[in-house]
Amino acid sequence: MAAIRLNRTVWLAFVLLNVLLLMLIALLLQFRAGRAELARLDGLGAAVYPEPVPLREIALSDQRGQPFDLGDMRGAWNLVFFGFSNCPDMCPLTLAEIERYYRDRGESAEAPVQVVFVSIDPADTPAIIGEYLDEFHEDFIGLSGSREAVAGFAGQMFANTGAGMDAGHGQPADAPEGMISHSIHIAVVDPVGELVGLLRPPHRAAAIGEALRLIMQRA
Repeated sequence: MAAIRLNRTVWLAFVLLNVLLLMLIALLLQFRAGRAELARLDGLGAAVYPEPVPLREIALSDQRGQPFDLGDMRGAWNLVFFGFSNCPDMCPLTLAEIERYYRDRGESAEAPVQVVFVSIDPADTPAIIGEYLDEFHEDFIGLSGSREAVAGFAGQMFANTGAGMDAGHGQPADAPEGMISHSIHIAVVDPVGELVGLLRPPHRAAAIGEALRLIMQRA
């Protein structure tokens, strides 16, 4: 009888050891997969935060003159880009790539995506922003507001508006008239309304789509 109990104890210990080993192997594989995924995201120009960054409330207006706040970002994934309508190169190039991603994405089964363009130029009225974005896609949301409101939102997105928000990153002394120096990354805000990552330039539609797909999977 004692031998039977001993065999049963040894067998249970053996099973428990194997379960622990399997759990350890699973954790190691998960860790390796996580590192590989982060490396893949980095190769796509995406930086993802270890934990989502909660956002403070915002008070801006869309291209129709309607109020826009943080609640309007909830329920969808948001691609947030700062620029201005008279930008000669990076703004239209970036918006064209975002539009290509958005168009190719189509009516997919993924979570909804909003494209949010925020003007950093006080001369950009809602009407001007609306006309500008119509050249890319009618679904795009264009925001504007006071310098303080725009700069405050940009600060949450770690974006420089060229208005002295970040020391040493203002308007270059030799910049052409009408030019505004600003950040050109795309901020990714999740459906909860939290900042989860940034997409670095140069932007390409395929990379935007793949990076966003991986970021969604991590959520």
